[in-house]
Amino acid sequence: MSPSPPTAGSASRSAVAAATLACGVLIAFQMAGKATRDALFLSTFDVAALPAMVIASALGALALALAAARVLPQVTPQRLVPLALLGSALLLVAEWWLIGGAAHRAVVVMVYLHYGGLGALLISGFWSLVSERFDPRTAKRHIGRIAAGGTVGGLVGGVVAERAAVWLSVPTMLLVLAGLQVAAAVLVRRMRTESAPVSALPPPPGFGIRTIGTTPYLRGLVVVVLLAALAEGLIDFVFKARAAQTLGRGEELLRLFAVFYTGVGLLTAMLQAVAARPALERLGLAPTVALMPGAVAAGSAAVMVVPGLAGAAALRGIETVLRNSLYRAGYELLFTPLAAAEKRATKTLIDVGAVRVGDIAGGGLVQLLLLVGGVHVEPLLLAASTALSVAAVAAALRLRAGYLSALERSLVAQAVRLDPADVHDLTTRTALRRSAVTMALSRPTAPSPPVAAAPPPVRRDPLAERVARLRDPASDVVRAALTAAPLTPTLAGHVIPLLARDDLARDVAAALRPVAATISGQLIDHLLDPGQDFAVRRRIPMLLAGVPSERTADGLLRGLADSRFEVRYRCGRALLRLSERDPRLAIPAERVQQAVLAEVAVDRTLWESRRLLDAVEEEDSPSPLVDELLRKRADRSLEHVFTLLALMLPRQPLTIAFRGLHTTDPMLRGTALEYLETALPEPIRVGLWPFLEDRRAPRTAARPPAEVLAALVRSQQSITVNLEALRRPSAGR
Repeated sequence: MSPSPPTAGSASRSAVAAATLACGVLIAFQMAGKATRDALFLSTFDVAALPAMVIASALGALALALAAARVLPQVTPQRLVPLALLGSALLLVAEWWLIGGAAHRAVVVMVYLHYGGLGALLISGFWSLVSERFDPRTAKRHIGRIAAGGTVGGLVGGVVAERAAVWLSVPTMLLVLAGLQVAAAVLVRRMRTESAPVSALPPPPGFGIRTIGTTPYLRGLVVVVLLAALAEGLIDFVFKARAAQTLGRGEELLRLFAVFYTGVGLLTAMLQAVAARPALERLGLAPTVALMPGAVAAGSAAVMVVPGLAGAAALRGIETVLRNSLYRAGYELLFTPLAAAEKRATKTLIDVGAVRVGDIAGGGLVQLLLLVGGVHVEPLLLAASTALSVAAVAAALRLRAGYLSALERSLVAQAVRLDPADVHDLTTRTALRRSAVTMALSRPTAPSPPVAAAPPPVRRDPLAERVARLRDPASDVVRAALTAAPLTPTLAGHVIPLLARDDLARDVAAALRPVAATISGQLIDHLLDPGQDFAVRRRIPMLLAGVPSERTADGLLRGLADSRFEVRYRCGRALLRLSERDPRLAIPAERVQQAVLAEVAVDRTLWESRRLLDAVEEEDSPSPLVDELLRKRADRSLEHVFTLLALMLPRQPLTIAFRGLHTTDPMLRGTALEYLETALPEPIRVGLWPFLEDRRAPRTAARPPAEVLAALVRSQQSITVNLEALRRPSAGR
């Protein structure tokens, strides 16, 4: 009996495993190859020859990148990358055979050109292969595992190079590198379980360059890459010059570079695991990309006054760690707005071509400064690196607006389709919220049937027609459908998701509010479903606030456990509104206390970072605690906690105490704190007190609670006067 064919799932798992191992082997080659290349060159030539070699290597890589941009749409990475790896391995064997002979210096130059020309191109081709081999959801699910394989490979490559410096000669490393490339070729071939589509016609000549030239966003991306590569070349020269001056030539240089790249790989893995996703979630793409040139600018300025190898190594290490972790995490996502054809034609040009142009310019600048600077060249190089990095930061921050505009256009044109559940960075989430087609992204759309000639008249279903208009991307069409007639519970299921659209949120809320009591169950289900769009979940509580019932209160109480602060914040405000509308409504104090304890059990950084993404509901439902006097002074975390406390403690004194905390008068603030000491349950007081920053001197005896309450009520007018005085200077500015 013949064995059964592998299932699609097993084939996919096998391909992911092969991709993970291939990535590890390729990055091991990259780390070990870089150390070998640098040690060979600096052991054979003076460091002053390095800029000319960098320029020559970059020119070769640029030519290969242009050729790859032309060939990839026809050949595909699945065919080209394994062949390129095997060809590179054969060339390494030939270089090992020739090195050490009469043409030793020429072979060393060949090794430098070989690594510089093919190294980055092979890595770029591999990632293009990964993006095409797996569907988007599979790629997103496994990309972290594949990248982790590369991180481990980088560590292995550094260790291999370091041990080779002890056990083997530098030239013998060429055979080790050839073996790594053969292994990578085999693993890449194992990823080919299905053929990738190729274009029917070759792209027109210069398509990639013209696309970059006519797209302002891509031009801005090229500027960032060029400036970052220029600065990298300058600090790399400073590092290698100081290494050659300190250690001389031979295996010691290989060992230094091996240890350096191993340490850099380890730090990169740690930073990538700990900081990459939080940076993307909190900062967005452009600021995350800008972190690397910002650190280089500060480090270059510092190293100008720090002599010796250690300072230069630290600067080069910081640049490399940030480039391979935070910078890379943001940079790869900046290509999201591009359609597949545009990405194939332009990404290699930017990944490799723009970097190599930066290398050429950097090498030329180093050569020029060597001619005019003499022994004082290092301060000039570091000053130039500082200036270039500052310019790169400014260019990177400008990418955000271009990225948002480009992604929104692609989403509307359906050139790019994203699943909101798979988007984690702040910038892309913003684009999804702003896009008029966010609703269409979470579900597949069937192709329209061909229109028959002269179709017979068909009686249209009014309900189906109205649903179709509600799903239309055009805002005016949806508004007309919302107001055509009162909503029914059946239609509400199609309308509630429209709360995700910023351009329609207010109109949708106005249409849903009259029927909110009838559809409260649907609203609660959407609120408590973590798979629903976050924008929908944070806008539902304002609708439930007008439906006082035990069922609504229970749903909002359950919403207080949501993972997103803004949902919890708005559920708290809605509960307070419910209790005002119907004081007889039972809101269990123990559940409120549990929610308060969860809010105060966070560190200060998270407490102070909480913000609201929009203020659509503010005018419709002003906060019971925060009036115009406190709107800009009160932090959202404290306001939310006091909103919840108002559900279980007397409302008036608690409101006065909250306002008193924001005064500048020590006596008024002290009275508010004293009241809270007596009124808050002990577990809440202990958790909340670190955020109140009580700096009062210890008292010998506490006043009775009734006396403290009376003092607090008497201070109400003084608190209002103090807050008014604080507002007047800011109003005049």
